[in-house]
Amino acid sequence: MAQGSKKFKAPRPGASKKPQQHKQKGPKKGGRVIAPKKTHVVQQQKLQKGLEVAIRNKIEQEVTQKASLSLHKPLSVVKGAEGKDKPGAARPGTSSK
Repeated sequence: MAQGSKKFKAPRPGASKKPQQHKQKGPKKGGRVIAPKKTHVVQQQKLQKGLEVAIRNKIEQEVTQKASLSLHKPLSVVKGAEGKDKPGAARPGTSSK
């Protein structure tokens, strides 16, 4: 009567199914960190940046020391006055209108 092979496999009695894993659809949450292709270049840039900062700080220290020696009263240096304003703070010389 029936010719050919069966299309569907009948489930065996007593055999349990494997638990299905739910895959998240769409992109994953969180930031992505892409490793650079040339890690030694990144390390060189980091070292160079550190040296530049150290040299600049040393020069500033020497200049302030020479300036304070030449003045009669002690020199007070205000750090962080330029470029690090709070976004809501009004700058002198600019109008709010």
